[in-house]
Amino acid sequence: METKKSHFFLIDSFRGLASLWIVAFHILPGYLPEISWLHTFISFGRIGTDFFFVASGYVSAIACYKIISTDDKQSFALKRLKTIYSIYLYSLVLALIIIPSCMGIVSFLKTGILIFDINFPSLRDLFLYLSLLKVFTNETWALNNAFVEINGVYWFIAIITQIYLFLGIALKFKSKFYFIVSITFLFSLLCLFGDIKKYVPIGLFLPYFSNFFIGMLLYFFIKNRHENISKQSQVLLVCLLVALFSLIIYFHTNGITGNFYRFLSALTVSLVLYLMYPIDNLIRNSLLGRFTSFLGSISYSTYLNHIIFWPFMYMFVSNLIPLPLSISAPFFLIPLVMMCCYLSHVVFVNPGLSGCVKRIKLFKSK
Repeated sequence: METKKSHFFLIDSFRGLASLWIVAFHILPGYLPEISWLHTFISFGRIGTDFFFVASGYVSAIACYKIISTDDKQSFALKRLKTIYSIYLYSLVLALIIIPSCMGIVSFLKTGILIFDINFPSLRDLFLYLSLLKVFTNETWALNNAFVEINGVYWFIAIITQIYLFLGIALKFKSKFYFIVSITFLFSLLCLFGDIKKYVPIGLFLPYFSNFFIGMLLYFFIKNRHENISKQSQVLLVCLLVALFSLIIYFHTNGITGNFYRFLSALTVSLVLYLMYPIDNLIRNSLLGRFTSFLGSISYSTYLNHIIFWPFMYMFVSNLIPLPLSISAPFFLIPLVMMCCYLSHVVFVNPGLSGCVKRIKLFKSK
């Protein structure tokens, strides 16, 4: 099965959809009319974070397999952390300095009063933010509260950083790597039970590792996937998918959104990806597939920065667009926030006009 492609296009595509759904989940509920089914649908966006764990696990499995099978000497942890931490650091500067300064300038142009509302953290808190140790200061497992003063979604970066460090250490024991990771997965499954989870230090990655590990499993299942799965197996997998999805809907509509719900969400998304693997190339060549993949290419920047750009863009939408927010929020506010996330991504990853041209060519070629 070595000839099977390692890059899974649908991962990129689903990552794009997940980031868009997360943006809608965070921004829209406060502006939309009280329509229960609409709010319920939008609130499903919280599973986008679970998919980010799955996608990270899938990509990490590719890198780990390459290191183990080829005796590659590259440092997995350093390479991963350099990528994700650089994006986080830029986002932190954006949240603490750049956007508050821009909001102050816009306010000055409107009122004539120059006020910079920069709520800079203390040196202790700044160290905790920079080191991502702030996640360990939270009193509950609602880890977003640890970073909520700046940007609640940073908790994901703190957890994924811990996972990358763990994998980097596990790779030092190559012959025992799969055993170490599998045992850690079993311990993470135990964390699905509240009576056991309470013994895990708040902020540790262990309860979230099960979702990440599902992404790793997805890679190995796809890597060893037979070209033609029997119809009986397909029917069985589809029935399993329907059962999982029904269970998720039941949990969601009844307000049960704990670790077990998140685990089922990750498992369901992974099963969907596995079943859709045969049509990966078909979706790759579709306009919708190319668009969602494009969103996927900027998904981490979107995930980290949409909360930061939200109040800035709200200033323009609420003052310049003479429409109710129930209309302007989905049709103007969210597109503007997404545009800002894209521009910040281009400036940071591929500076200047050449970066824009490169991304446009990449979008057309897919």
